[in-house]
Order: sequence, then C-alpha cells, then structure tokens
Amino acid sequence: MHIFINCGDPNGIGPEVTLKALAELPQKKRSHTILAGSYNVLQVINKMLGEPLALERVESLDDAKKVEGIPVLEPKGALDFQPSYGLTAVDSGGISGRGIVLGVAACMNGGAAALVTAPSSKEALHLAGFHYPGQTEMIASLCRAARFIMILAAGKLRVGIVTTHVAVRDVSELLRRSLVRDKISILHETVINWFRVDNPRLAVTSLNPHASEGGLFGWEEEEIIIPAIEDARSDGVLVEGPFPADTLFPRWKDFDAILAMYHDQGMIPVKMAGFGRAVNATGGLPFPRTSPDHGTAFDIAGKMIADPGSMKCAIEAAFRFAGRH
Repeated sequence: MHIFINCGDPNGIGPEVTLKALAELPQKKRSHTILAGSYNVLQVINKMLGEPLALERVESLDDAKKVEGIPVLEPKGALDFQPSYGLTAVDSGGISGRGIVLGVAACMNGGAAALVTAPSSKEALHLAGFHYPGQTEMIASLCRAARFIMILAAGKLRVGIVTTHVAVRDVSELLRRSLVRDKISILHETVINWFRVDNPRLAVTSLNPHASEGGLFGWEEEEIIIPAIEDARSDGVLVEGPFPADTLFPRWKDFDAILAMYHDQGMIPVKMAGFGRAVNATGGLPFPRTSPDHGTAFDIAGKMIADPGSMKCAIEAAFRFAGRH
C-alpha cells in the first residue's frame, strides 16, 4: 500500500515540510510513499537537512514501485525548475497543479491508496490554468465526486464545512436544504469509516447569531438548516442543532463531529485548538485525501524554519485512513 504525496508549490514550504515529515517517520512508512515535485528542489532541501532520505527520480508509477529509495515523479515543467521562494508564479503553480493531477490519477488507477497534498498557492494554480476555488474542489472534480466534504480535525475535534472556498457574502445564497442534508450524510459516513466512531453524535451550527432567535436575525435556520437536520434524522443519523457557533464549540467534546456553515466558522476553532497538528481531510472521494492545516507560508519559504508537524500528521492520517477504506 503506497501513499502518494504531492509536494505542493515549490516556491513555498511544501517540499521542506514534506521531507522533514518523512524524515521523522519510520522507514517502513517512508518506503511506501511516492512523491511528486521537482527532484532538484527536493534534493537541495534534502542536503540542507543532512541527507536523511534517499531520493530517486523515476519516470513512471511502475518505476516508483521498483526503487529502494523514495521515488520522485516530476510533473511537466519540474525538470529544470529553479525556485523563487516566496513568489507567486505560473511555473510553480503548474508544477503543483500537475502534481495533483498525477496523484489523483495514481489513486484512481490503484497505484496509490491515498493522496496527501502539501500546500499549494490558489493564485498560482489559477495563473497556471487550474481554475478551482481550492485543492479540495479540484481533486473532487478530477475524480468526478459529486458528493464531498472538507473536514478539519485536531484529535477528536472534527469539523466539516458546508460551503468551502467562497466569499462570505455568497454563503446564504449557496445554502440549500439538500446541500446541508448531504453534508451531514457525508460527514456521518466519514466519521464512521475513517475515524472509526460507531453511531457518531453530530452537531450542526446555525448561520446567524443566536440561531436567528426565531427569525429575528435571518431565515436560513427555519427554512434550510432545521429541515435538513430533520431529513438527516429520518435517515437514521444522530444529529442535533442548529446551535449558535459561539456556544457550540465550547462544548465540542459532547459530539463526535460538528458541521459548520462556512469556512472560517469551522476552521478558526480547530486551528485555535490544534494548529500545527490538525489535519485537513476530504470525505466522499473514492480514496482518502489529507493535507496539513496551513498554507504555502511564502514569508518563510526557503529559510528552513517551517514546522513539519501538521504535514507529518497528514501523512500518518493518510496511512490510517487507507487501511480503513
């Protein structure tokens, strides 16, 4: 069982945290990983770390299974790439995006059991022609997953998001009863299958302050969220809410997972509770996909001071989830 790791934007900290994380893993796990990225960039970083890893450039997924070291598949444009740390660029975005494509193909074709994606720049991906809101949406599109959910987990605090990379002003317009019901269902399935929680107890946040106080501060709870929760209950899901987010998250331990309405509503509590060890996971795909809880960190790229903790957690989670998929 191999895990495919895309090293992310080579102008960011992705290659650095990938190699640092792998260096901290047991050899048995390292020997079951396949990397996508610039071999030259990775080798320079490896030397700066004291060469703890044996990297080998390979031409195909089949070749990757035959080498003794850690295989590195190079996306188009990576062969002669020279990093410009901290800069948003079309060439780095192309390498990152094509690495994602390679990883999805490997997982869909049975060449890898799970995908880990190091941070990519959304702006650089757009410059390179990958016009998606984020990696989550891009991966779901590539594998034609109609149902998926972004989940951020830090220990037993697990939070799924209904709307992901969208402007806050668009959230209300995007909410639908069927969408909320579907996200509850996928979160329920993922907590059971990947996190191994039997009959999980879920909670759902409101969109508006004080859960709208009977319609005083909005209509979404009465017309969308409450009916969706009732639908999910009729499907056999143990789910409660909607609760105001500011009163729900202080009692998160009462639940096995929480569904938030929009990105920051769910991301902030998890990152406050476990930044540096939280893991982003995408439920509903044909294979497990994880990533760290941070971005490209262009401000410290190339300085060799990035913390690999979350990337290590993402890789370890991918191995666990792949074994349960």
